Amino acid sequence: MSTVRRDGALATVALIGAFGAVILADVALSPVWLFCGALGTVGFEAAATRYGGPVRSLWERPAVQMGSLAGVLAVTALAAVYRSGIVVSLLIGGLTAYLCVLVLISGYRHRSARA
Repeated sequence: MSTVRRDGALATVALIGAFGAVILADVALSPVWLFCGALGTVGFEAAATRYGGPVRSLWERPAVQMGSLAGVLAVTALAAVYRSGIVVSLLIGGLTAYLCVLVLISGYRHRSARA
């Protein structure tokens, strides 16, 4: 499985969990916090790009990937229990933006490979 596909699968699992929290806990989403989550992801990805080598070598570790997914799902579960619309909105905004970044990256790589 390619890195982009694996990362997309992990983010999708986390996003499904976050939407599950919205449905099960009847949490209201906030457009402002959705935007803040997306902005945070774009900022993080920009910073991670600057230090691409060390970030990539850390992220390639399976324990880091699974630990990150477990952490996001744990935060999602806590946000659902406490009915925190802010936290769930941040998660959904950030994860959605991350999936959009992955789509843009894969499209760019696909076009570069054909050239």
